Amino acid sequence: MAVWDPFVELERLRQEFDRAAGRPGSARSFAFLPGRGARQYPLVNVADDGESFYVEALAPGVDPDQLEITVVQNRLTIAGEKRGAGDVAPERVHRVERAAGRFLRTVDLLVEVDADRVEAQYKNGLLKLTLPRAAASRPRRVTVQSQG
Repeated sequence: MAVWDPFVELERLRQEFDRAAGRPGSARSFAFLPGRGARQYPLVNVADDGESFYVEALAPGVDPDQLEITVVQNRLTIAGEKRGAGDVAPERVHRVERAAGRFLRTVDLLVEVDADRVEAQYKNGLLKLTLPRAAASRPRRVTVQSQG
């Protein structure tokens, strides 16, 4: 008897929607985490203070020298590879719950950022990015002059 898995059903439904919308090979069809097609890696938090965007990406076990961070206009892309336990022979592995392999995550920001001033830090599995807004997209305060 087959066991019903709601995540498999949701993934099948998502694929049908993609096919109906004309996106048969959408980027979401690649799942870094097995069985969780809707989740992307690394998981990110994005904050905005009006001057800059602040992105925190949870990426434990990733070599920071292997991270590729690109910014084009308002699109941030984080790519890299998470290594598995390479010192254990495959026939000796009993269970693998922590995924490994190449990943690519793209985050669309609300406005264009200044790619030349982006800063990145990686410590204890947390990638922190500061992405200053482009000068043209920063909010400007306009003073109203009163007449009379």
